[in-house]
Amino acid sequence: MTNPLSTPRIAHVCKPVYNHALMAALCATALQGSLLLMPGAAQALELDYQHQYNEKDRDHTDKVMITQALDNGLAFSFQFVASPAEKSNGQPGQPFELMTKDSLKGKVKYSHKLTKHLKFKPKFTYSQGKDKKSYKPALKFPYELGYGFSATPGYYYKVTTYKDGKETKRDNVWSLGGKYKTEHMSIGVARKEIYSNQIAFDGKKRNYSNKLYIDYKLTHSFTPYVEVADVYVDKNTDERQARYRVGFKYKF
Repeated sequence: MTNPLSTPRIAHVCKPVYNHALMAALCATALQGSLLLMPGAAQALELDYQHQYNEKDRDHTDKVMITQALDNGLAFSFQFVASPAEKSNGQPGQPFELMTKDSLKGKVKYSHKLTKHLKFKPKFTYSQGKDKKSYKPALKFPYELGYGFSATPGYYYKVTTYKDGKETKRDNVWSLGGKYKTEHMSIGVARKEIYSNQIAFDGKKRNYSNKLYIDYKLTHSFTPYVEVADVYVDKNTDERQARYRVGFKYKF
């Protein structure tokens, strides 16, 4: 059987995950399926880079995601997440200095138009971190309201297991988003309600987040974006913080 990584295009796309055997195999197998098993489907490759900063934790995170989308609604994504190493005094590292791997993620998603205005979007995400791994099946139902407005209710179930034998964490998350889109720009808001089997925020098993995001399509290929979110600081207190994200998407 031919090694998927021997295909030049697949090898190039999967290069960021070479050092992780499982993720490299998932990446190569999925892309081989899209490139070889469905040769008649048009394909689009997208790069998504994002830098994240948490206001009170003062930590930085960088994420690079590659997505292979097909015109039949299927898409395969692989994301590399890294952050600066912690300083010797315990303080967060400076951005882009001594970057270390935080996690690798693989995603498979599908988009299907149920009616003229309603879509069905299932997604599955697998994440492998330093000391944990997680599985996350999700569903979203984007609905076009007209005049550029849309609303998207959603749900996902996330299971996180830990290498040190800690109790498995199980999260049920409900979300609702709203967006306004023009030819070049979109602006959106979203809220998540998180219900866990463990303490999640303020000593309770419930948490939440709110976010505002804006993107602007500068060219056919290049779309920068910014996001500001209200997230928790520590699961045992009621303290909140701002989470800032800036990045861009580039279509090849």
